[in-house]
Amino acid sequence: MRKAKDNTHVPTRYFRPDLERCPLCGAKRKRRVTAQDKILITLAGRFRLISRGYGCSRRRCPNARALWVSPEPARLSLKGLSFGFDVIVQIGWWRFWEHRTLDEIWTLARSRFPISRRQVMYLIVDFLCLLKAAQPARIENHRSFYARRGLLLSLDAMQPEKGNDVLYMVRELRTGLTLQAVKVSSQGAETIRVRVLKPVQALGFPVRGIVSDAEDAIHRACQKVWPGRPHHACHFHALRDAGKPIYEADQSQMVKIKHDLRLKLSPVRRAIQALDETDPTRAVLLDYAEALRSCLRISGVAPFQLGGVRIMEDLRAVTASLRRCEKNNRISYCVIC
Repeated sequence: MRKAKDNTHVPTRYFRPDLERCPLCGAKRKRRVTAQDKILITLAGRFRLISRGYGCSRRRCPNARALWVSPEPARLSLKGLSFGFDVIVQIGWWRFWEHRTLDEIWTLARSRFPISRRQVMYLIVDFLCLLKAAQPARIENHRSFYARRGLLLSLDAMQPEKGNDVLYMVRELRTGLTLQAVKVSSQGAETIRVRVLKPVQALGFPVRGIVSDAEDAIHRACQKVWPGRPHHACHFHALRDAGKPIYEADQSQMVKIKHDLRLKLSPVRRAIQALDETDPTRAVLLDYAEALRSCLRISGVAPFQLGGVRIMEDLRAVTASLRRCEKNNRISYCVIC
């Protein structure tokens, strides 16, 4: 059963408009409704937010139906949401800048304020919605720069698995600003032209050049929208494709090394754990075993991070360290390893 939050001793803050009199007739304001009444959770703590709505006290005034409220609650949180903007931004920072997992964010958040795991997921979505809503203002801040020097566009697509929708992203290379991000179900040139490139063209900035992978549909769509513009292939994609044979050979070798290491490591760890706990070398040998286990978690990333090469380098370092210990007679159980 869920435990209800105790809001008995939560302080109350009232928000009223600064306008004391009607700007048309000069009559005093009159309280009419309670625009908001909620418990707001911020990084500084919780408080009860009460926003009062006021109107003109004269019935015949043209402003008789107008309602005045304080703008301050809108600066603190979204209407109908119990968490402030500072909480939403903090959770968004943990997720997308520090790359923390959902459970890590939940652990950090609930140590500071009451929140459920599902609410963390909702706030991550709210953060993305706020980023989307702020995008026109961010583009407007760079308007003079883009109008004077044009756009250098970077276009790429991400697809988690075959058959799923594809996320296309268009960024400006010099500022790193995302100009367009849209999910489409088709990777045809016409779909890319209409759904991805047309909104960027509608911004009205001249395009100086484009960088993308070697996908033919992207090249044809860009030539239709911006004919004659320089279109370069991404160096990373070119290097990844050129180094694919080396990477595949390294992956095959890495699998074999891990298989052999896993078979030999298990009896070694059992032999070390069987040593007397008072033996001073037992902890040192366990550290060596843990270092070897860490090699099993190594993976590679094309084109330059070769996992098999890295495992061999780590194994050579462990071997050299063990030989030094055996040579100096500091550890008498090196024969186990």
